[in-house]
Amino acid sequence: RIFKLKIGAGEVNADLKHVIAIKQALGERASVRVDVNQAWDESVALRACRILGDNGIDLIEQPISRINRGGQIRLNQRSPAPIMADESIESVEDAFSLAADGAASIFALKIAKNGGPRAVLRTAQIAEAAGIALYGGTMLEGAIGTLASAHAFVTLNKLTWGTELFGPLLLTEEIVAEPPDYRDFHLEVPRTPGLGLTLDEERLAFFSRT
Repeated sequence: RIFKLKIGAGEVNADLKHVIAIKQALGERASVRVDVNQAWDESVALRACRILGDNGIDLIEQPISRINRGGQIRLNQRSPAPIMADESIESVEDAFSLAADGAASIFALKIAKNGGPRAVLRTAQIAEAAGIALYGGTMLEGAIGTLASAHAFVTLNKLTWGTELFGPLLLTEEIVAEPPDYRDFHLEVPRTPGLGLTLDEERLAFFSRT
């Protein structure tokens, strides 16, 4: 029900045409979002974000460089689609600064980048206090990092934009006895002690390197 498209590496008009065609084909059956990974400059982003927003794209992730704070503020004020900060948030302090400046409408939460579950929850608290929506992001962690993220995210009052904890689905091998349980578009969060995982010591030894 959610399509997140990576764009920005190609020519901008071709990227826009590609995204819009997918949205038109899906209609209201699914949410279409884009991640630009800082690829655009501000002049390109101002036009592209307007076109994407006017064509039903729900969210635009990090369209311009994380160091262009003034551009992020201007873009967040003018884009018809909400702007999500991702690369811009590398610490709790970054989150506070972004919120104070009004540089994003959505924060991507990533425990591996923010400094762990406790730090990502502090970032979430800053966002909630500032009226900024939340998105549960991933750095494509395996089962351990994914469930650590999930345990943090389920404590939040609201994740307006859901999560993308699909890292384990990309793996062909696991180091846990039971892989994470994905059912009906949800990741089941274990209720057993700790993260709810048991390491497969034999598989862990097999993959270890000296």
